[in-house]
Amino acid sequence: MKLFSRRRPAPPSPPRLPAREVDLTHGVGQAAARLSEHPLIGVDAEGAAVHLTPRDGHVLAVAPPGMGATELLRSLGAQALAAGQQVDILDVHHHAHAWARGLEHVTYVDEPDQLHRHLIGLAHQARGRAEKGQLGPRRLLLVENDGTTQVLLDHQADPRPNGVALDALTAVLAHGRLAGIQVVLACRELPGPLSGLARDLFSTRLLIEPSERTWLRAGLSDRIRPRSTGFHPGLWHHLTRDGTHRLVQAARISDDATAADFARRTPDQRAAARSTKESHR
Repeated sequence: MKLFSRRRPAPPSPPRLPAREVDLTHGVGQAAARLSEHPLIGVDAEGAAVHLTPRDGHVLAVAPPGMGATELLRSLGAQALAAGQQVDILDVHHHAHAWARGLEHVTYVDEPDQLHRHLIGLAHQARGRAEKGQLGPRRLLLVENDGTTQVLLDHQADPRPNGVALDALTAVLAHGRLAGIQVVLACRELPGPLSGLARDLFSTRLLIEPSERTWLRAGLSDRIRPRSTGFHPGLWHHLTRDGTHRLVQAARISDDATAADFARRTPDQRAAARSTKESHR
């Protein structure tokens, strides 16, 4: 009688990873950024550029400390400014985005009371424009990771019945898209009060090595959590509402001075750069 040995199934092959270096000022990052007027998020494993467009809605970015959340916000903010958008930065630690201080079209909010009142003002503005069907000027609201989410949860600017700052942010998320406001919320862990609303409020998720808890809080219970790719700074799982899921290496700008210079570029200069690129194809 012949004995047949059972062959163990081959382990699944590891996912293909994007290029490890995507810099906005040269190489693949610069080329990818020139393909669109919209900010470049990064480049996927196939070498395709992934941009942040108004259609992508609000973005939730969840990552452990030191994995590139601040660099992601800096890159998106500098590109949005260069494209002529208004950029609001919420950063209670005062130092994460020094490159943006003093730049035209930047509102830098670093005090808890000011943060709450600013969000209340944006919420009223967004609600009013949404009700009237008036799309305002493009505005990118960047919520910095360290410390800011705790202020959102706990801080109340005054005893009036305006809730905490997170309530005002929720109103901006609910009405902002129709008013031209796009939010990128970076955090180590999604605040609990937002977890039940994440599926509705955030059309795009960017996650680095998500735990089961993060995966569920991000509103992804209907999808299979991906295998580990290891901790690589700037390597994000990019998930969109239409079901697309890909690994993206985020575009970066090397330092504050370079980011400030990039942000000062006018839309005409960016358009000229894209035209020059196209003429050499």
